[in-house]
Amino acid sequence: MFKALSGALLTLALVAGGSPNSAAAPAPTSSPAISPAFMTATQVVKAKRITIKVGSAKAKKLKTKAATVAALLVQRKITLGATDVVKPALSTKITKKTKIVVKRVTFTTVTVTEKVAPPVTKKLNASMRRGLTKVISPGAAGSAKRTYTIKKVNGKVAKKVLAAQTVLVAPVMKFVEVGTKGKPLNLAHLKMWNRIAKCESGGRWHINTGNGYYGGLQFSLATWRSVGGRDFASKPHKATKAEQITVANRLYKKRGTRPWGCA
Repeated sequence: MFKALSGALLTLALVAGGSPNSAAAPAPTSSPAISPAFMTATQVVKAKRITIKVGSAKAKKLKTKAATVAALLVQRKITLGATDVVKPALSTKITKKTKIVVKRVTFTTVTVTEKVAPPVTKKLNASMRRGLTKVISPGAAGSAKRTYTIKKVNGKVAKKVLAAQTVLVAPVMKFVEVGTKGKPLNLAHLKMWNRIAKCESGGRWHINTGNGYYGGLQFSLATWRSVGGRDFASKPHKATKAEQITVANRLYKKRGTRPWGCA
C-alpha cells in the first residue's frame, strides 16, 4: 500500500510540471526579470495629431501612427501622380502637428487658332495736343496656329506657356500719330508765385514731403485735380514750374490767393 501511495504522489508531481524530486518545492515569490531588449521591441507607438490637405479638398485633421510622410500616404491609400508635389518630403518623419500638403500637378498641351494683333508704328505730332492719338492706317489683324503647354495645380491653371507657333495670315502694320503739344501755359503773376513758393516750400518746385501737399505751391491732390492739373501731371510735384504756375493761375482766377496762407 505504501508503494502504491508513493507512485500516486509521483504521478501528481509530474502532471503539475515538477520533477520527481520537487513535488514539494515552494512556489516562486516573484516574476523573472524582463530584459531591456524585450522592452524596446514591444514599446508602444503613440498616435500623433497631424493635418493633411490633398489636392483641392479641404484640409483634414487626424491621428496617425505612421512614421514618415510616405508611410502615411500608403496608410491612407493616397496615390501620387508622376508630377504631383508633396510637402514636406516623403522621407520626412512625422511629428506632432506635422502639416502635409499634396498638390495635384498636371501638364497638358492644346493647339488653337488665334488672331494676331497688327504691330503699331507711332509717329510724334508736335501740333497735336499731348494725350491725343490719330490712326493714320488701321492695318489688319492676322492669325496664327499656336500650341500651349498648360500647367494645372489642383485643377486650376497655374501657368500657360507658348510652345510653338505657325503664322497662317501675316498681320498688316498699323500707323498712329501721337500728340506731344502741351496745354497752353499761363505765367502771369510770376513774381507773386515765386514769393509764395519761397514761403510755402522754400522755393522747391518738386518737393514731396509725404504730408499730403505737393510741389512749389503746395497743392493738395484734390485741389490740383479740381482745376485740371492732370493736363500736365498726375501729381503737382511731377509737373514743371511753369505748369504748376499755370494751374495756380486757374485756381487764382476762381478763388484769388485765399488757398495760400503765405500769400
